[in-house]
Amino acid sequence: MAKEAVGLVVKRESSLAEETALRIVKFLEDKGYDIMVDVTVDSPRLNGYPRFDVSRWTPEKVIVVGGDGTLLRTFLRLGERESPIFMAVKAGKRGFLLDVERYEVEERLRDFVEGRYKVYTYTRLSVFLNGEKKGCIFNDAVVVAKNAKMARLQVQINGEIAMNIDGDGVILATTAGSTAYSLSAGGPIIDPRLDVVVVTPLNPVQLYLRPIVAPSQSRVRVDVSPQSNDMILSLDGQVVYEVSPGSSVSVERCRSPIRIARFKWWEMYYERLYTRLITYW
Repeated sequence: MAKEAVGLVVKRESSLAEETALRIVKFLEDKGYDIMVDVTVDSPRLNGYPRFDVSRWTPEKVIVVGGDGTLLRTFLRLGERESPIFMAVKAGKRGFLLDVERYEVEERLRDFVEGRYKVYTYTRLSVFLNGEKKGCIFNDAVVVAKNAKMARLQVQINGEIAMNIDGDGVILATTAGSTAYSLSAGGPIIDPRLDVVVVTPLNPVQLYLRPIVAPSQSRVRVDVSPQSNDMILSLDGQVVYEVSPGSSVSVERCRSPIRIARFKWWEMYYERLYTRLITYW
């Protein structure tokens, strides 16, 4: 008798990801598990399996194969629905968020289906543009000027003015997102066991401005001055919205965190982090 279904999300147009996904399918089918494939997957060798849509419903366990972009797009599509338990398999150039390497896929799959893992929960942030909810981010919301023009912004944290920025913009990052765009812009690396929001100004004229770390329960609001140039709002680098002068962008804690199965997440964590930073190219 077939066991519970396991969902599969695979990076598009990647032979490496497809090859890894086929190894996963073979292992699970040999163990008697049903396979379901997300509607975004377009592979002749995977198209014959039953489909599911992350934005509507998922099996209890979902395996994502690809890079950070694949994982972030999947999380955005989930919206505020309760998270399944994700397993993240690295099959792309960027892999800060994915801890399972291709050479160990079968071993980690065995652990995953037999329950030998620890679930880590990751706080997300709900993002609002002029009061309209746009999504729940895993990494960051970036408010940045268009066409290399100057942005004029005021940032408030829980109603208190925290900074006025004349520059390129501002990054509002989660704990997980602290090692993404925020880090490149001079923000701090936040230990994943902390639960915060990081406010990082982008190239401010005011040289004294520095990143601010606030509790994740904080409500952070960015007001775009009527005298500012046009802006854009980027959610996890995947979805972009136009932002006009006089608009406001705010973030607050999303009610639905992400759950990821980790296997050896804390073994030499910092060594692994810096190795990936140094060897990115």
